[in-house]
Formats: sequence, C-alpha cells, structure tokens
Amino acid sequence: MMPLVASIVYCYVGCNTGSPDQQGLHVLECNTETGDARIVQSVKGVQGTTYFQIDKAKKYLYSVAGEKGGDGKTHGFAVRFPISGHSLGAMERFAALPCETPCHVALSPDEGTFSFAAYVSGTAGTFRISDAANGSSPKVMSDVLENKGMGPRTDRQQKAYAHQTFYTPDGSKMGVVDLGTDHIFFYDPATMKRIDSMTITADPGDGPRHAIFDGSGKVLFVVNELGSSVASYRFDGAKFTKAGKWSMLPADCTLKPAETKAAAIKLTGDGRVLMASNRGHDSIAFYDVGEGGMLKLRNVAKLRGRFPRDFELMPGEKFMVVGHKMSDEIQVYAFNRADCTLSPVGDPIPAWRPLCFKFL
Repeated sequence: MMPLVASIVYCYVGCNTGSPDQQGLHVLECNTETGDARIVQSVKGVQGTTYFQIDKAKKYLYSVAGEKGGDGKTHGFAVRFPISGHSLGAMERFAALPCETPCHVALSPDEGTFSFAAYVSGTAGTFRISDAANGSSPKVMSDVLENKGMGPRTDRQQKAYAHQTFYTPDGSKMGVVDLGTDHIFFYDPATMKRIDSMTITADPGDGPRHAIFDGSGKVLFVVNELGSSVASYRFDGAKFTKAGKWSMLPADCTLKPAETKAAAIKLTGDGRVLMASNRGHDSIAFYDVGEGGMLKLRNVAKLRGRFPRDFELMPGEKFMVVGHKMSDEIQVYAFNRADCTLSPVGDPIPAWRPLCFKFL
C-alpha cells in the first residue's frame, strides 16, 4: 500500500546557466491529488546551480555555482541554501573547487562527504562537509580522469568526461561515471585513490551518464547516454558483474544515434519500475524490474515537449514532473502505473531550460 502523502508538496527545480532573468532555482508547489503545479519562488542571481541534493533533515539544498576569476575563466565552488519551510534562503558559499562549475553533485549516505563531477575538465572530487561548515577551508581531494582509451563516438568521446559521482550503499566507495572512455571508476572517497578492481567497462560507444543502486544495494543500473540504453550490474560488495543491457527506444525508431541521447534514470518507490528519459526521441522508457536486475521494456511514452533532461515522480506517484529543456518548460503528466503511460495535465509552466528536480 502506498503511504499517505500531503496533497501539497514542494519540488526544487535547477535550471541551465544563462537564464535571461538570472533565475537559476525555482520552488514548485504541487498538488499530489490533482497534478496542479505552480512556481512559488524563484532565486535570482545564481549561475551553475543546475544539479543539487537535499539533506535528509531538509535543512539545506547543496549545489555548486561558478564565478569568473582574474584569469577570465569560470571557477566552481560548492554552495548551500538554507531551507525554511519550503522557501530557500540566501546562498552560502561553501568551498572552492579545483575545476570549472561541476555538472553533478552528491552527498554520501551519512551526509558527511560532498562530491562533485566536472564534465569538461573530467575532474571529480570530495571534501568533508564538517570542515566547511565550521568555517575552516576544507581539504578538497580530487582526480582528473585520464584521456586514454576513448570510446568510438568521435563526435562525443574526444576526451574523458566526468558526468556523475555516486556512492555504494555503505558509503565506503564512490563511483565516477566517465562518458568519454565508457567506464565507471571507483574511489576511496576519503583519499580519492582509485580502486581498479571495481572498474566497470561499458560496451564501446555506450557513453554511460548516470548510475543508481536498487533498494537492496545489490544491483546497479546505468543509463547510457550515447547508446540510448540501460545496463544492469550485479554487485557482491567487491566487484560488478553485468546482468544485461536493454534499448530505451521502440523497435520502429528511425533516429540515428547522434539524433537522440539518454539523460535521467529513476526507480519507483518500490523499485519495481525503472524509468529513463530520451532526449531527441523525447520520451520516457519504462521497464519492469525482475530478479537480479533483469529488465523488461513495458512502454516508451512520448512526451509533449522537447528534450526531457530530468523528471521526478510526485510523492504518491500519481503524477510525474518533467523538464522539457529545449521547450523551456515544466510539464506535469498523469502516470498510469498499470500501463506505464503518461498523459499531460494542464498547461506547461514556463522555465528556462529546467535540468534537475527534487521533492522536499
């Protein structure tokens, strides 16, 4: 039985850098019974807060931002926004980072470590949040991925590209997804020393983008951006074994590989349905999750707008919020769990290139 949820909930939305109105974050008020949604707060004057995490106590939204240095280059730094009720307070600068503005951030399971991935420079790293929170300058541990063993997609795999950091369920290891070399590397997050025995090698040209563990912590699902596919890997606590790979596109899709690319990957609350978005085909693929991470494609649901970068189910899972990046809009869809279909609810909500969604 699905747990009861409040009818009014709040979702934070991160937007692409370059917004004409300089609004990088929004707070979306959503009705879980009707699907109605509206923006109730917009944070102005921040750039680069495209991806973020919210702590379990719901006290802070952790993200990154960028600023131009004296060398004319944009330098990244970690930030946080205090949360009061559902409103976001003023941005607090947290730590300088040895890279450009990262594309992804994560918190360790114990929320003691902040990690980041910077796409262009291929940089990934960590620091202890307690060191930054007490006002001292935190020691940032980082690694720059090596530009060797590139994948075959010469249009997208010219170098190493760090796309995400994530943690094993016990928090003892951190994964870094490298789209450029078709690998997922693992590190000790305290030292950023690589653990080569855990490395996952994707199929050539897959271009892995994001990874998530199932609820058991024994299966890792990976969405492959360039291959428009989802792969699963069984995890025994020390190494990964590939279980399978499944296309995210319908059999009759005529788009060329460069014309569509995968983006976000999510699981329903019970872990029985996996969802992943296609940008270009402009759809969300739904799979039944079987034993040992085996998947069965249920449906590929077409969307109303263009380029679904991210999406999130509302609490209660009757509705889904989708960011149509290239349509500059947020769209709510009714989610039919039985058929894994989506139906638009109401008009799109204007927003500059929405990229990340997380409910409070």
